[in-house]
Amino acid sequence: MVFSFLSFSTALGLIVLFFFNFVCCVPDISFWKNKKSMEGLSIRSIFLNVFFQAIIFLYLLDNETSTVILVSSGIGLLIEIWKINKAMNVSVSPSPL
Repeated sequence: MVFSFLSFSTALGLIVLFFFNFVCCVPDISFWKNKKSMEGLSIRSIFLNVFFQAIIFLYLLDNETSTVILVSSGIGLLIEIWKINKAMNVSVSPSPL
């Protein structure tokens, strides 16, 4: 009985975690996807957010946190990196030989 309650509460917690991550990220992505100019936004704050997300991710990785939390943090880091690409129009081109 205790094991099934523990399993159920863990599964419920994971569902709630994924729901809140989804609710948090969807408006953020849609805002940045439709953004045409950087008026009123700071490039420095975007870089700071990437730095802080990377530190948090590395801390969680070092402390051997559960895979679910690592994936959630990693997705947040990837979204922050994507924001830099949207804000600065970063492109890679091959160098001439």
